Amino acid sequence: MNPTKMTTQSSIPDEDIIASIRYRTPLPHEIPSCHKIESASYPIDEAASLDSLEYRRENAPNYFQCAISNDDDSIIGFVCATRCDRFEEESMSSHTAMGALLAIHSVVVEESYRKKGVATAMLTSYLETVQRQEVDDGSGGSGIQSVVLLAKTHLLGFYVNCGFQVNRLSPIIHGRERWYELERTFVRSRPLDGDGQESWFCKTEQFIRPFPEVRPHLEAHKRWVVDLRRQGYCVTSGYRVDSEGRPGGGGLMFLAAKNYEDARALVLKDPLVAMDVLSGNLMDGSAKLEIYKCDSA
Repeated sequence: MNPTKMTTQSSIPDEDIIASIRYRTPLPHEIPSCHKIESASYPIDEAASLDSLEYRRENAPNYFQCAISNDDDSIIGFVCATRCDRFEEESMSSHTAMGALLAIHSVVVEESYRKKGVATAMLTSYLETVQRQEVDDGSGGSGIQSVVLLAKTHLLGFYVNCGFQVNRLSPIIHGRERWYELERTFVRSRPLDGDGQESWFCKTEQFIRPFPEVRPHLEAHKRWVVDLRRQGYCVTSGYRVDSEGRPGGGGLMFLAAKNYEDARALVLKDPLVAMDVLSGNLMDGSAKLEIYKCDSA
């Protein structure tokens, strides 16, 4: 008689484990299970207390997401966060309902599921959920501009691969080790619906000067686009390339605005665009400018 062969997490392919996970907000009686994972993931002077996790679940449930195993309905990891207006030590223990920043406090996975891609899948799902519900819901979102968190040196690569950028060494003291502040800015990807309804507009540029003469102005243009996104505008921009991937032909921008006049007024602030836009001049004659309204599909 053959002995029973037990299946362990180490013997299950990573992709099958990730495919068997679903996500949801924890129920009140499940917070102790979350606390057990939290305590096993951080040193005692860094781990959130049971009271802290209960506070976050009660006051910021939309930002507390657990990874659930479909095999036995157990919690195998979670991400939780609260909102704040300024990322400082006090924000670790409070929640400002309409804060512009979403501060992530925990990204933890049960030990037997680590190093299998679960943390990446869980954080990716979390960020996609926040993006969909808070930024791309068609109403202009709820004011979240970016996600912030603290991370130690050995985890910087993980968070950068998840779309975060390292801002600075943090002045926040939490435990014994030093932490870095990271941020991921939300970019609205859909026009607004309802009373503030917007349409897509497309700006095309055709350079008539050599690309090396245009290049010095592109950094100012890129900073302008980034600033628009931080202000909540829905915009994306890039330059055209030839069949070999070489730039120089011109640029293309898609932006959401309520009407043509608003789109034109915004485009006129582009550092690449000269004030005499109606004559077709860009950068004092370096390009031609056109704006089109795009009908929705």
